[in-house]
Order: sequence, then C-alpha cells, then structure tokens
Amino acid sequence: MRRLLVRSTALLALAFSLTAGVSGTSLAATQPIGVDHNDDAVTATYEGQPIDPMQASHHFCHTRDYPIVRCFANQAEVDKDLGLVEPTAPSLTSAETGVSPDWAGGAYTIAYWDSNYGGNALTVYGALWNMDLIGWNDAISSIKSVNCGIPRYYVDANYSGAYWQNGCNYWSSSLGSYNDKFSSVVNEAP
Repeated sequence: MRRLLVRSTALLALAFSLTAGVSGTSLAATQPIGVDHNDDAVTATYEGQPIDPMQASHHFCHTRDYPIVRCFANQAEVDKDLGLVEPTAPSLTSAETGVSPDWAGGAYTIAYWDSNYGGNALTVYGALWNMDLIGWNDAISSIKSVNCGIPRYYVDANYSGAYWQNGCNYWSSSLGSYNDKFSSVVNEAP
C-alpha cells in the first residue's frame, strides 16, 4: 500500500510539474504583463450611469479606463469623451510622432459590430483578454487600426487560437470567414 501511495504521489508530482511548465510558458508568451483576469473587476457606464458590462456591445464604448468601460449613444460622444476625432480614412504614419496624424491618442483599434464600419463600436486601449466580459465576444464584423497600432484579434479568449492582424493604420471593412469570431485582442505594435 505504501509503495502504491509513493508511486501515485511521484506520478502526480511529475504530471503537475510538466503541466505547470507548459502552462507557465504558454501564458508567459501570450499574456501581456499587468493584465487583470479578475472578471468581477470589469464595470461599465452608459452616459455616466452604471450598466451591466455585458451591455457594452449595445452602445458605442471605449476602454481607455479599463476595467471601466465607458459607453455613449454614438461615436461622436465617445470621441468627445476621449478628446479625439475619429479618422475618416486610413492615413500614413507621421514620421515625427509615430502615430496617425489625424488621431493622436492611446487607442490602437476600433472594432465595429457590422461590416463597413457600421453599428456599435468599441475603441480599444490596451489588451482585452476576454471580450465576452463586455459583450463583444463573436460580434466584430469590421476593424480599423489607428495610431499605427497593430491589433491582433484572436478567435479564442486569452490570446489563443487563429487570429486576424491588421497593419499600421490599415482598415478592414469586412472580415470574411473571421466575421463574428473574435474573443480577445492585443496590440502587437513595438
């Protein structure tokens, strides 16, 4: 009995160390430093009033203050809250600033509910490891890259699975087979 217990314990310890090593490597390679995976920390507001974070996809929102998602009735109100003007066309990078000359700020992508940049929109700052927390899981149909961001949208949460990546200030009015597939996003710009 003791020999069986010792063998079982040794096998469990070996399995745990192998699993921990693989998992730790995988997370270190895909999880940006400082990402808060506390689902309870995410909150949202609409026009300054608290709402269920899952309702964020029903509005025009930004994640500048994440884990607080701020939502409004239209994109013009989002831009006003951010002190920005949404670009009307893709632009070249300014050599002096390294950002799109028509939209200085920290956002790197705008995701849209519908193709051709229609419907509700989410202006993204920072990484979102699980877009389901704010109602945007499997809901994006077009994307703008702004401020020379290089957004990488993954089909699975926690930055895993297949992905779609836009280049600096590149816009995608439709996503083909990736339509309504994304679950996480991170900026791959240097």
